Amino acid sequence: MEHGDGDLSAARQSLYALLARLYLRPPDLAVLATLRSIPDIADTAPETTDALEHLQVEYEAIFGRNAYPYESLYVDHDLMLNTAAAQRFAQLCHQCGFVEETTVGAPDHLGRQLGLMAHLLAIEIRALREQNPALLRWSRAQQHRCLVEHLAHWTPVFLGVVERVADHPLYCTIARVTLELILDDLEQSDGLPPWIPLSEHRVASDLSPTAGRDEDDGALFAHAGDDNERDLNQIVRSLIIPDVAGMFISRRDIGALGCRLGIKAPLRERMQMMRDLFDAAARFERIPALLDHLDELFAAEFWRLAVVTERYPVWTAHARHWLSRLERSRAMIRELRTQFLAYHAQEIE
Repeated sequence: MEHGDGDLSAARQSLYALLARLYLRPPDLAVLATLRSIPDIADTAPETTDALEHLQVEYEAIFGRNAYPYESLYVDHDLMLNTAAAQRFAQLCHQCGFVEETTVGAPDHLGRQLGLMAHLLAIEIRALREQNPALLRWSRAQQHRCLVEHLAHWTPVFLGVVERVADHPLYCTIARVTLELILDDLEQSDGLPPWIPLSEHRVASDLSPTAGRDEDDGALFAHAGDDNERDLNQIVRSLIIPDVAGMFISRRDIGALGCRLGIKAPLRERMQMMRDLFDAAARFERIPALLDHLDELFAAEFWRLAVVTERYPVWTAHARHWLSRLERSRAMIRELRTQFLAYHAQEIE
């Protein structure tokens, strides 16, 4: 991000605007034509109408059923739209004079966050053209704020989900380009101040079930009746809340876990799908295998984020948030496995 270069600012502004459009709705022929003009994307952008229809189906499968593109679903524990994170971003949009007509489920949609960056870069370009240093400083500070407080915190996790569930190479490529753009800009950002601390919500001591380590956390099979039911619900919830688990486990991820166990996981809400999977695994005596597969899933995400952090050291503060949760999730799973095996051995005796 050589901020003195107006041409580079214009290129970044165009890319942010294009990516915003791609996350907000399926591509059309005009968008595909634009994608084919971009070297890093061209090879994965199809040309035919039939391929376009396939991409429209793929868009719904990814963003409508698996990788939900809303910040609040990754950083808040409510698993609902229009929560605190959405309101924080809406306030930033208001302060930056950004109003977009596109209708989405909540203001913290990734397309809107990328759109805000495009809006702020348009202001940066105008400031460069008019030689207005005050406006230039303001624009760059707001870009820095959008990156640090929003985009850089949750999108590396979200984009990993996109790469796992996408069938068409175009969306895998778009996810990679989005990640590189955001973290390259974070690395080069010279916003004012040079570093804006993460919000108190993100650095305060965790109040999550995983962090709190409830005295019966993980005691899935150690009790009977209501206690057993309560413990299973706690565990399932800790697995599907990204800010607790350290990753977003999609419907397709849960289906894949079931497939590896030889158990069909009907498409339902993620909480219920995960609950059903545990119930079925218990019936078929596949709990240790399920826990092993979950551990592998968390381990793969841990190392993916570790590689991202190695490539972009500036992302370290955000990475610690996610990596620590992944480590706790793996510890919980190992504890569950140990407890299950011990309880099962007692049952045999």
